[in-house]
Amino acid sequence: MSNLLSCRDLTKAFGAQTLFSSVDLVLAKGDRVGLIGPNGSGKSTLLKILAG
Repeated sequence: MSNLLSCRDLTKAFGAQTLFSSVDLVLAKGDRVGLIGPNGSGKSTLLKILAG
């Protein structure tokens, strides 16, 4: 299958607060993804970055 989306070594921080660090992600056609985590953990931020 071909990749629809991929990112490598993705890091996001707000000041001293690191939301995620060195994230690698590959999504192929037909993949299903769920993001779960507590409020403020960076779920929406990650989706906004991936959406461009």
